[in-house]
Amino acid sequence: MTIDALDLFGDPSILKVSATDIASADSCPRHLAVKIRPDVKSRRWRRSFGSEKTFVLGIVTDLVRASHSSEWAHDPQHLAGWIAQELERRRVHRLLRPYATAAVTNILEAHWDIEDEIGPLQLFQTDPTIGTVERTLTVWGPLYRTEDGVREVRRYRLGAAHVEPTHDDLLWTHTAAQVAAGYPSRDTPVRIRVVEIGAADGSIAVLFDGTPDDADSEFSAEAKHVAGSLGDLGTAVPGSECASCKVAGACDALIPVPEVLGQPSKGYASRSVSPSDLDRYQRCPAQWFLADARVPRDAEYSGAQTRGLLVHTWLETAHARGVGCTVDDLPEPGGDIGLAATVMDADDYAIAHPYLRHHVSSCPLATDGVAYVASESAIHGFDHDAEVIPVTKPDLVFRIGDRLVAREVKTTATLPAGGADDVYADNLQVPFLLAMLGAGVAEANGCTTATVEVEMLTPGTSEVYAWDLEEPELAEAVRADVAAAARDWHVDAEWHTQPGPHCAWCPVRQWCPDRQVYENQELAAAQSTPVDDEPAPF
Repeated sequence: MTIDALDLFGDPSILKVSATDIASADSCPRHLAVKIRPDVKSRRWRRSFGSEKTFVLGIVTDLVRASHSSEWAHDPQHLAGWIAQELERRRVHRLLRPYATAAVTNILEAHWDIEDEIGPLQLFQTDPTIGTVERTLTVWGPLYRTEDGVREVRRYRLGAAHVEPTHDDLLWTHTAAQVAAGYPSRDTPVRIRVVEIGAADGSIAVLFDGTPDDADSEFSAEAKHVAGSLGDLGTAVPGSECASCKVAGACDALIPVPEVLGQPSKGYASRSVSPSDLDRYQRCPAQWFLADARVPRDAEYSGAQTRGLLVHTWLETAHARGVGCTVDDLPEPGGDIGLAATVMDADDYAIAHPYLRHHVSSCPLATDGVAYVASESAIHGFDHDAEVIPVTKPDLVFRIGDRLVAREVKTTATLPAGGADDVYADNLQVPFLLAMLGAGVAEANGCTTATVEVEMLTPGTSEVYAWDLEEPELAEAVRADVAAAARDWHVDAEWHTQPGPHCAWCPVRQWCPDRQVYENQELAAAQSTPVDDEPAPF
């Protein structure tokens, strides 16, 4: 497919391929195709950016680079003061300062440890590139060198370094080593190192240590063919890349859902949003902001969350078969665990089984006339007025005639006393899904109407609650509820903290500047025991 067919313009022959692009070869082909072509843009849409610098790893990298020219930053006793001064001078958002302070400190301490091993390092080049103007290979990261010919290129991780690298990590490593070895200068390198540093903990992982010839041979064998085949304008696979894609607003793979968020104009920036994002924002704007910045999160799960994840894992596997669930699929724990053996161990199955066994009687795929559409598959739309990509991920989507049905499954200790009204009020996913289906998703699937269902599973029973789009006054209520949930999020550029009992189990509380307000965990736990109910999965 040509750029003209997609209403793009610019010179597609100019290529700038990064190590990150090569390591992301399995992401959306169209996104990669336009990303590696810096001159290509959309005629119909331009991504808008917010006024705040919120790319926290970029902020950290800039501060580390600046530290090399500051005598204060080289003195551990004055480092904290220097970082605080720089964060203030650069007007870094206060929510990012605790993490940035820890990250810069950890990276510099790791840097000094590396210097103790291989000798003094000089910052040689930031974001080095090799190649020609038309065909560039680059790596986002600092390149250091020693006087005796060692070159070291680094990758900073938000969390911990990957001591056991994945296949994608190795693609990045091979490309970074090639760029480091080939970067032109008067000196001749004799040794190339690729090192990861975990910004959250100062961990170090040496992913490559060899000669320039080693770097060239490994790149040629492992990564060069990937670099040469990146991207395909004709194939788009919506995913997390949509939020940063420069042609998202003109991409035909995103389902048009006009006015689905109920916002009359674009807000803070072009970005994506899910119901769980809006839930998190309503609880605490700062929590949403820090989660969106991808700072390391507390990985601990409550019992209800763990249970919910196990149940959803089993259901995704079962429903992907496209047939109804049966009692035979769910043998009693203690022996052969059947279908579950492919996705969990016996102990986990024992946790999920009391809930899953009540799903069998309400599994929609066992009903005549039901056609399977998707299981645990994200739906990406585009609201042109708001310039936002709404994303929702129902547990199961199926068709009954010309009706599209999206079902959510939740586990809970007891059924809600208020029935369907309570389920609707407690789950923003319900109006959000109804709004998406009504705004264009049902039509995109060849249906004229739609239903959202929530299946509640308890250890003793199950119940399915349903909302049909054609119900009187429902459409108006849905529009109002989604608009109210999105209104403040859409325009907020400050993201104030909202301290409260939820701080006790906030996954990003360690980076919150106001965490001391609720740091008495015993008091917080007493006042805020999470309900025995799983949160929205997306």
